[in-house]
Amino acid sequence: MANYSTVFNQLLALIPRYYFERFVNSFNGDRYVKALKCWNQLGSLLYAQASGKKSLREIVNGLEINNSKLYHLGLSPVKRSTLADANKIRSYQIYESLFYKILSQCKDLTPKHKFRFKNPLYTIDASTIDVCLATFSWAKFRTKKGAVKIHCLFDHSGDIPDFAVITEGNISDIRIAKDKL
Repeated sequence: MANYSTVFNQLLALIPRYYFERFVNSFNGDRYVKALKCWNQLGSLLYAQASGKKSLREIVNGLEINNSKLYHLGLSPVKRSTLADANKIRSYQIYESLFYKILSQCKDLTPKHKFRFKNPLYTIDASTIDVCLATFSWAKFRTKKGAVKIHCLFDHSGDIPDFAVITEGNISDIRIAKDKL
């Protein structure tokens, strides 16, 4: 049998599995779970992000097409309703903790830029993304328009964001900066 490593497998290999399992246990992510463990959910969501899938149906259909390769990735087939329930019920803090762990590892690897400033240089930036108000009723931006805003704080010494926060579209950058800094 030929031994090969897919791009998706290489992407999953970058995730520190030990720390991920530790975060899952600390937030009881796999407690009372029979079908879709947190690792499978993460793999499904990473597949959706990497392949540009926009709906649960597209995600599940794409995974079903590649069903024979899922085993080699350490994943199992996913049903649409199970993925929807997992996305609704699971704590986001598992994935947030994983993000900050990977971020700290990336910061250690980035080249440090020296500036002539005495204090570190940071930039805060926000991007507004239009969303459907019927689907995201919490993201009211104007009377008939919905939007979310992604606020990022960039550390220029390593060219990597320090944090990213997703809020409603009408939240200002200054408010987020005051809360986080």
